[in-house]
Amino acid sequence: MMSGISICIVNFNGANLIEKFLPQVIECMCYEKDFNWELLFFDNGSSDDSVNIVRKIYPEARILTSPENLGFAKSNNIAVKFANYEYILFLNNDVVPQKGFLKPLMETIESEKVFAVAPRMLRFNNQLDDGVRNAEFKTGLLTPVLDEKKSMADKAIYTTFFCGGAVLVKKDIFNELGGFDLIFNPYAWEDLDIAYRAWKRGYEIIYQPASVVFHLRETTAKKVYSKLYMKTIVWRNRFLFIWKNLGLFPWVAAHIIYLPSKLVKFIFTGRGAYVIGFFWALNYIPQVISRRIQERKKIKRSDLEIFNLMRLE
Repeated sequence: MMSGISICIVNFNGANLIEKFLPQVIECMCYEKDFNWELLFFDNGSSDDSVNIVRKIYPEARILTSPENLGFAKSNNIAVKFANYEYILFLNNDVVPQKGFLKPLMETIESEKVFAVAPRMLRFNNQLDDGVRNAEFKTGLLTPVLDEKKSMADKAIYTTFFCGGAVLVKKDIFNELGGFDLIFNPYAWEDLDIAYRAWKRGYEIIYQPASVVFHLRETTAKKVYSKLYMKTIVWRNRFLFIWKNLGLFPWVAAHIIYLPSKLVKFIFTGRGAYVIGFFWALNYIPQVISRRIQERKKIKRSDLEIFNLMRLE
């Protein structure tokens, strides 16, 4: 495998984003003189002119296409199979890196134990969009909580999770982990899931604030899905994450104890997405059990060890 970076950009009807942001991505990569790189562009059956725009902006791009929208996880998994280089930079079509963003990521990922390095992610108004995000478990639910204080400090630090919209990973470990789990398709929680599985297998994920990217956030999803459907998918996948990854005791046990009261509460407060998401997730129980059995043999860290490790940072 050659040393360098394969950039994976997944797209669906994002011609306006590609036209606006891809030239800046290319400019940033050309600025990085010390690294070999390639662009893998995966188009999910777009009806707009996305593919032709990519060809015009960067003729050297390797373009992969699907006649239908395969979703974030599956599209990226396929793109990684075609990658020539040992490092993968997942980049959403609505993300623009700041010049010089790559060097801090590459320097940080060199450690053998590190699986992924996440940059500081800002919105275009310079507000924090994503950074150090750790797990909080309360009243039977796991929540990925953004720590703004740690995120805005100038210190590389452990983070439990990363945003799949902009992250550098090692290809060999990504493949060892089986890539993004398709149980979460079409999107949401697949990046949190692979990050958490990496921690449990003994790897590390580092947040590197010296690397900065800007993010427009969820522009593609809003084109494809209704607001209610998006909320339902997020809740479905949140349940799947808990059932799939957390230990039976005390985590899943506490989840089960709190669940009936939460379901009743949300039924009477009009939060239908929560309830629909739960019953939708129940259909995946056989797959969840299968994945738990497979993953159990490879666990090197407990949930409590991961939670405590983040508190010490």
